[in-house]
Amino acid sequence: MKPAAWRAARDQPLDPVSREEGFRPFEHTGDLGLEVWAASAERLFALAAEALSAQIAEARPLPAEFRVDVVLEGDGPEDLLVHWLNTALLEGELRRAVWTRADVSLLTTARIEGTLSGQRLDPRRQTFLREIKAVSMHGLALELEASRCRCRLILDV
Repeated sequence: MKPAAWRAARDQPLDPVSREEGFRPFEHTGDLGLEVWAASAERLFALAAEALSAQIAEARPLPAEFRVDVVLEGDGPEDLLVHWLNTALLEGELRRAVWTRADVSLLTTARIEGTLSGQRLDPRRQTFLREIKAVSMHGLALELEASRCRCRLILDV
């Protein structure tokens, strides 16, 4: 069963400018929440990584300096989503990078293959917003339907 907050947010109208896909942060006690929506599961996972990075730094659209291929296995879609996003955080921290593009080439219930692309984190080119320590399983809601995919995440800041 989905939390009541998820059911209420799910039924709110989406931003009319970008009905097909988008994201929006929301306040959560002591942390930060993030809601992401897209037309397919693959795009949802990719956009979630881009939205996560957008909560860390505001990056100008510049050519990618880094490209990291990621292959992960998990115990289901929820586990894969959290593992994918925490891997994006870790890879960004290790490379001192901000991801501006994510692509998912394969997504099953137990495996994801994708690419993270971005720039070196540089205060002259980006505005640093906050550190995000992890993406939590707590409060996670994931809905994967044929034409409407959404997730709500809690980010540990």
